[in-house]
Amino acid sequence: MFRGSLSLQLKPTSSQNNRAGVPSRPTKTTDNRKVASSKATNTKLPAKANAVKVQAPKPPSNAKLFNKLPGAPPTKGLSFKMPRGKKEADIHSRLKKKSPWYQSIVDPLGGADVKIPDETGVETGTLQVCQRATATVNALNIAGMKISSPYINKKPTGVVSPAEGINFQVISPAVGASTIAWGRLDGVTFVSGGGYPFQGTEEIQQITNSHRIVSAALYVQPEASLSTNQGEITLFQSPFSDETSEIYEDYMNRYKSVIVPVNSNKASVVRWYPIARNDWNFKSFMRTTGTEDTDDDESDACFPNWNLGFVADGCEPGTVFRVMMVVNYEFIPKQNTLNVLGASPSPQDATETDLVENWVQDMPVAQAIPQSAAAKSPAAATLTHENNDEGTGFGMFFNVVKELAPLALALI
Repeated sequence: MFRGSLSLQLKPTSSQNNRAGVPSRPTKTTDNRKVASSKATNTKLPAKANAVKVQAPKPPSNAKLFNKLPGAPPTKGLSFKMPRGKKEADIHSRLKKKSPWYQSIVDPLGGADVKIPDETGVETGTLQVCQRATATVNALNIAGMKISSPYINKKPTGVVSPAEGINFQVISPAVGASTIAWGRLDGVTFVSGGGYPFQGTEEIQQITNSHRIVSAALYVQPEASLSTNQGEITLFQSPFSDETSEIYEDYMNRYKSVIVPVNSNKASVVRWYPIARNDWNFKSFMRTTGTEDTDDDESDACFPNWNLGFVADGCEPGTVFRVMMVVNYEFIPKQNTLNVLGASPSPQDATETDLVENWVQDMPVAQAIPQSAAAKSPAAATLTHENNDEGTGFGMFFNVVKELAPLALALI
């Protein structure tokens, strides 16, 4: 028997609700364990505690970037990832390797057959002069040699010298560091103010009377023994007329001069470089000094006297210095028969000339170099204006655009 009363409360089903016009509600499942636990602690379950959990779809891999953006620290200015191997500091270094003229200025010995790529309205030819000589240290422990003028010139007035003119000079064997005198040594007689011509200049004057310097340098190699390996070499250059008599300290303090110890066992080089566009002009065979009557109406001021050379001091008497003087010329032919030598139109590249004009300002005018760099044979430049732009015909402008294009794309 049952005592008490039992009341049952029936809830309409969803089908009954629909018949009665009541909207249906989704049935909820109740976990008895959670209900018992809730009653024991007098807490209410959250409304979504019994909801079925559905795993969200996995975001794409690139969504991680956007998920991190809200928590990323503030930026410290703009930064762009440079293309691989395209550092801005190396752009000019790579462009220099694409310039035949600049490479010829840096290494004239291996830079023959190069022309200055400015506007020239005639066909031109090229030639290289390599003059070897030796300088011996005198009894006063000094020796020296210099190119007094790399241009092919006529004999100065009042100076006993060859009719071909003067290109280089040596220091008098009778003077020391306190009074340096430059001139020519005829046997045992020293002719102050005299000099020597480059061999072959007489033949050059027969084929042309207008030329200009593309590149030039003086290489020095000391031949000191282990017991006489002492002293120093001062390399100097001057784009203007040199003094007739100076002391050794004057050359040490010359602008952009370099001092190389003899015991470093290295060769040395001092280079010519254009300081102004006047150095690019074609020159006739003019005299370097004096007022000798010639067919040339141009003044001496239009014919720059470039001095570049070396002075050795503190060396053992009898020490020999081997010298190589190299000048690369571009000339205008004098006769039609010169076409056999390959006269051709001079290249035009305004971008290259502008860049070279800026590069030579911080170029090492004089420096120590390995012995192999001064002992190699003369050679034509492997880089030419025909193959430095991958055949596009745009010259150095193409190489500049090629270097700057990745930078421009990085900024977009």
